[in-house]
Amino acid sequence: QRNARRMTDSVVLRRSLLMTSALSPDAFHALLNSGADMVCADLEDGTAVDRKAEARAAVFDMFKSNAECRRLLRVNSARTVDGLRDVLAVIDSETPPDGIILPKVCRPEDVIQVADVLRPNRPDIEILALIESPEGLRRVDDIAVAAPELTCLIFGTADYSAEIGSNLAWDALHYGRSRIVNAAKEADIDAMDGAWFDPDDEAGFLEELNRVVGMGFTGKISYEAAHVAPVHAALTPTSEEVEQARRIIATAEADTVGIARLDGRMVNESIVRSARRILAAASESR
Repeated sequence: QRNARRMTDSVVLRRSLLMTSALSPDAFHALLNSGADMVCADLEDGTAVDRKAEARAAVFDMFKSNAECRRLLRVNSARTVDGLRDVLAVIDSETPPDGIILPKVCRPEDVIQVADVLRPNRPDIEILALIESPEGLRRVDDIAVAAPELTCLIFGTADYSAEIGSNLAWDALHYGRSRIVNAAKEADIDAMDGAWFDPDDEAGFLEELNRVVGMGFTGKISYEAAHVAPVHAALTPTSEEVEQARRIIATAEADTVGIARLDGRMVNESIVRSARRILAAASESR
């Protein structure tokens, strides 16, 4: 089953995601000018437990200003009281975020519950699901198609490694990354890798970035604005890819039968969608 997303006519780039605490409005507004595709205020791990209510009451002021990037809110797990209050606050707010990051997703019902509540009240809010546990990874194929509002799977590498008792080395997390990329691709949604936590190790960051892009990830989380440019560069199509994408779209637009071919290969809807994504990414990177 594929996820029948609503916003199929326009491409939304989710290459870079910068995180900051919901208690840091100045940092949030600074990140809005970083060039990132998405900026997220964090009500979960980025907010002290005894300050959740305070952060929830103040965070929506951050979404009042217009910005070219998408503004997200990481809520608490929907299986907690704080998470339920967060979702209700999103619905009631006069300035809601463009999307929410839903943490600790372990089963499809975690997404369905939130989507069902948001849909009649805030139908334009997308959901990005954080997979952070062995249970979530085991059910990730079903999670990926749980709701049409779900646009991206995010691999919570730090929490996942803590759950299984591993380190953050490439070999330790390769299986989890593979599962998430494959689930996202089958569902036709984006896949975003977790953050790199050592801002002083640029070589290590670039190596991991190139590896996850090579696996098929479409984005990577970061806490460092300096990471935005290399993430976008790694995900920028080559001139050859751009030219081929243009040829694919031109072939599809000229087809009146529905069985178009280019260089002997079938040009179907999914191939055209991929071509449009390539052109959008190339345009955005300029």
